[in-house]
Amino acid sequence: MPFTYDIFISYAHLDDRSPFGDEKGWIDLLHDRLSVLASQAIGSELRIWRDGHNLQGNDELQGAIGAGVTTSLLLVPIISPRYVQSDWCNREIAAFHAAEPPPQAGAPGFRSRVFKVIKTPLPAPLKNLEPEPIRNLIGYQFFGQDDSDGQLHEFNSDAKDKSYWTMLNRLVSDITNTLIELKYSSSSQPTGVTANAVPAPVPSLVAPATVTPVTTALAAPNGANAAKLVYLAETTSDLAKERELVRDELRQRGYAVLPEEKLPLEEMKQTEAAVRAALARCALSVHLVGTRYGSTPEDDARSAVRIQEQLAAEHGAADPAFLRLLWMPQGLTATEISDERQKTFVSELQNRITAGAELLQTSIEDLKTRIVEKLSPPPRATARGGRHSKLKQVYLICENADRSLVRPIKEYLFKQNMEVITWLDQGGTDTLMDYHRKNLRECDAALVYFGSGDEPWVRKNLEDLEKAYGYGRENDWLANAVYVGAPESEQKEDFLTHLVPYVIRNFSAFDPNDLHDFVDRVQAAQGGQQ
Repeated sequence: MPFTYDIFISYAHLDDRSPFGDEKGWIDLLHDRLSVLASQAIGSELRIWRDGHNLQGNDELQGAIGAGVTTSLLLVPIISPRYVQSDWCNREIAAFHAAEPPPQAGAPGFRSRVFKVIKTPLPAPLKNLEPEPIRNLIGYQFFGQDDSDGQLHEFNSDAKDKSYWTMLNRLVSDITNTLIELKYSSSSQPTGVTANAVPAPVPSLVAPATVTPVTTALAAPNGANAAKLVYLAETTSDLAKERELVRDELRQRGYAVLPEEKLPLEEMKQTEAAVRAALARCALSVHLVGTRYGSTPEDDARSAVRIQEQLAAEHGAADPAFLRLLWMPQGLTATEISDERQKTFVSELQNRITAGAELLQTSIEDLKTRIVEKLSPPPRATARGGRHSKLKQVYLICENADRSLVRPIKEYLFKQNMEVITWLDQGGTDTLMDYHRKNLRECDAALVYFGSGDEPWVRKNLEDLEKAYGYGRENDWLANAVYVGAPESEQKEDFLTHLVPYVIRNFSAFDPNDLHDFVDRVQAAQGGQQ
């Protein structure tokens, strides 16, 4: 069917009245700004239908609105308490979903053509009145919590409210990408909106009960990166802004983000089914974990955040190509969390990182960078000729006070044609810890020197060797060992561990034979001594 309009804006007239008596209300301003910004992004004037702007005096109101909503490529409903109580607005939603969609919208993975703008938060008694076909869409929230009084307030539509413009730009970006996909994608048949097209006669607006919600899966704009969908897990309200920043970054780079609908929390089986279905389509999952536990299904005590992480871990175990990134704010520890459920969850995450997963406690910008690196890894360098391509790196971890004691070990390993990288543990600035994690990712073997430190220090570093996979390590360690050196103590005499295959004890002068098995193991991997 021909599509006369790009966008149909569905709204309640009450919401366009300015409390200050201004000539332009909230909906007027949104309409004008959306029209200008999206038209500029696409390069052609958008055709937007809105009751009050498109009607002529001799139009039949019901027939005109019905024709507008059923011949529009996209629907932008403005959700408010008045909207959900309006029978007319509900019928517009129903008519849009009942109309035949453009052919491209039926392609696998195509996103919803509904862009839900939430102008005013809905009071609890009205939430169930939201039209069923769009109830679970996450939408574009034009309100937030005021830090001064803890109340929810609408964003101000003037030019000074950064939150308003951030959300508007997000809305414009997503609408623009979808219109380009519908109208100009080379993989789609042209659906160009015809300004002079005469819409076919349409029936009266149908009742919402007759409508089946459309699929709201997500497509990559213009087909870009279609194979790299990202599961960006729902998180708690304290990390909502961080999630939006990650989502925006991915969308701007052309990646598709799931889920687009809110997770169903009525029954655990529905929650699991929705998460599993989305994970199956994605190459990577990203989980933001903070201090709050979050919502739970009605029949399960686990939070939605925890359920998503566990299902992603299961999916990764079954599919080695699937990657996971877990992120926590910098400095977050379990001791800072008051909710015992969340404290347990965070502790488990910090001590349970499996292959294919990384746990980051960095800035949100670093997280975005790491996601892009995972999705678009640089091509592996071609193996270089010569002796340096065969050198293996040994990570020598010791206390700064033991520098002189490890020097003979370092010199011996160097003579065995190994590149020795020394970590002198002397407290951790962010820069030094980044260097430590880099070595844990990239070195081939590790040797922990138990000298001035105590056993808890040694075990902390052994745990770091295990956590290396969480920092992005891809290959198994060739060899790991603890070298128990001077000064002698009962604690060192009693030290035993299964975390490394070699525990070496020597409280006197260094003897190369102590490292014989360790060196043989590394050299076997590099093809023998050079």
